[in-house]
Amino acid sequence: MRPSMVIVYIIALAIVAAGEMRIRGKVRKRNNAHRRHRAILPPCNFNESLIEDEWALMAAIGKAKFIFTGKVLTVKKFRSIEDIGGKRSNLYRVYVRRVVKGNESDLRQFVNQEGPSVDSLSGSTVMAERPRAQESCAPGPRPRLSAIFLSDGVKFDGERGLTPRLRLLTDPVPLTLYHLDRINAAVKGTLFT
Repeated sequence: MRPSMVIVYIIALAIVAAGEMRIRGKVRKRNNAHRRHRAILPPCNFNESLIEDEWALMAAIGKAKFIFTGKVLTVKKFRSIEDIGGKRSNLYRVYVRRVVKGNESDLRQFVNQEGPSVDSLSGSTVMAERPRAQESCAPGPRPRLSAIFLSDGVKFDGERGLTPRLRLLTDPVPLTLYHLDRINAAVKGTLFT
């Protein structure tokens, strides 16, 4: 056998033996149940009762001044100054796709116009806040997912010089064809079952 091969075998044997001694020495099982971090919280489950209950859906749409679809760009937990209890809110930055209900000229005061067209809001971004969100789960939907947003048109922090934000009435509804059909039918007043 060549001397170089002998040296390689000795080094490999030394690495394996040292590794086994180190592993046997100070390895403890970690108890990860008590070490939950905000970044790894489970996502909030969407409450289907809004879409399935005709009366709740009609009431939410009646209260909503703006209903629009959009793609979520960012989501943050946010502690609102206006809320006395100090509960956290979910703050969404949304890329607006289509306005389902509401006057686009009224919605224009909340958006950051980034689209190529001045006539349409498509391509603009808007900040939307869901007050008193759940603390025990990550906000849903996550970034890069599309959703339907129902807002009553109330803005936050416009007088303090910060970015104006829309207040959401409900958690964002995941954008599926079924959900969009239900909301479109409710906006037109011809809700089907």
